[in-house]
Amino acid sequence: MDAYKTYHHIKKQHQEAEQIAEKVVADFVEKYKYSYYICFPEGYPPFMKLFSLIQNGFGDLLWPVLEKLNYSFEPEVQFMLANIDSLLRNNCSVCYSSVWKMFYSFENICKIQNHYVLDTKIGTLVTTPLLEYSENTRVQAYAFLQSSYGFCHDSVEQFLRFNPEYQAVTGLIPDQFGTQQYHSYVRHDGKIIDIAHGACIEEEEYNRVMKPTPLNSIYGYQLDEEMAKLDGNEIGAEKSLLLRLAVAKQRKM
Repeated sequence: MDAYKTYHHIKKQHQEAEQIAEKVVADFVEKYKYSYYICFPEGYPPFMKLFSLIQNGFGDLLWPVLEKLNYSFEPEVQFMLANIDSLLRNNCSVCYSSVWKMFYSFENICKIQNHYVLDTKIGTLVTTPLLEYSENTRVQAYAFLQSSYGFCHDSVEQFLRFNPEYQAVTGLIPDQFGTQQYHSYVRHDGKIIDIAHGACIEEEEYNRVMKPTPLNSIYGYQLDEEMAKLDGNEIGAEKSLLLRLAVAKQRKM
């Protein structure tokens, strides 16, 4: 499979997952006349509609349908990590927020010092928000610059340019309904620094809960050397370098 087909095959999966979520919501609203209680704004993302239903107490009613569609809990954890980062950036309390109730897998959240303990149906995850990651001021300072949600490849590459001794990993992580998506994060000293989700997690714990499938790993000081090795049969210079390198490896597997 050539590079573009490999890349677009994965990208198309997310669109398909959103279409499934949209249908689940539409069928539920029609069956239970949920439109009497809430009206979703035009253009509201499908998964936010689904999470809204869960937050309003309809998770148990939805679950038999979601389970048959291979609904995954790992993406809920990804969303929650990003929400923790967003709440902190807006000076809001994480533990007193009801955001975690949007996710069916979440059972509790609490804070111990600068760590958040997330109890979920797929296990307990301890995360340190990068904004509060005082043990590594270099990472903390980078996180303070801006939110990187949705820009994992670019933000990780930029971080490596300033910190060449750190290592980036690009691979596939679970998306909803049995699909996957590309994701980049930093691996350093036994920890995963997930810049896009604003979280630092022990590597073993991250791998157990998030279930990534690594495609490529690279240190910052190797970026230019590896970029020079890319040939014309890849996804193109308009894409992030980390993504290009990962897809180049993927298509050879």
